[in-house]
Amino acid sequence: MASYRYEILSPRDAAFLAAEGPTTPMHIGAAFVADAGPLATADGGIDIERVRDFIAARLHRIPRYRQRVAYTPLRRRPIWVDDRHFKVEFHVRHSALPRPGDADQLKRLIGRVCAQPLDRGHPLWELWVVEGLEQGRRFALISKVHHCMVDGVSSTELLTLLMSALPDDQIGAGPPYVPRPEPSVAELARDELVSFALAPLDAAQSLRELFAPGRRTELGQALRAAA
Repeated sequence: MASYRYEILSPRDAAFLAAEGPTTPMHIGAAFVADAGPLATADGGIDIERVRDFIAARLHRIPRYRQRVAYTPLRRRPIWVDDRHFKVEFHVRHSALPRPGDADQLKRLIGRVCAQPLDRGHPLWELWVVEGLEQGRRFALISKVHHCMVDGVSSTELLTLLMSALPDDQIGAGPPYVPRPEPSVAELARDELVSFALAPLDAAQSLRELFAPGRRTELGQALRAAA
């Protein structure tokens, strides 16, 4: 019995989370270089506040980007809860290459950024804006998103959502972020106990569906394939 204030990770996404270790980060990384265009500042940098404002105005379309991982008290199952301390500044980070800002320096920076695991106390994504390429004419974006949030295809779609088709698009303010209250330990424990109690009934229902007349052919094929 899940509360409206949290969602349980799917078994596959929980497996991605569990597979992560100190030397095996499980995030998806991407990087690309673009012309600075109207984002360039007078001193040759990048207007990072404009970038942050643009992304913040679109985050309501991808709520997972403002949720963090928590755990249930009994079975230690990972769940998604709204991050009440969410700050876009923590996730959209600003960096710069030393002169001359060439491709080798950028590759080394990408390697260092992608080698670091994401902080599980926050939503599991980062976007690094890197200035200093080719005397300020270009900049790079380095994206990190944990595999438990997205797969390779949808991460590209989400990154596209956080961009604009035109360089001079106006930034409209998004709706205010009102995080849902986190469930208490007692509420999570109650839900788990109810789940334990209902497990035999759920299993019986699954067996009835499995042996239903309309699925016997499918079941027989599966058993023959396993044999």
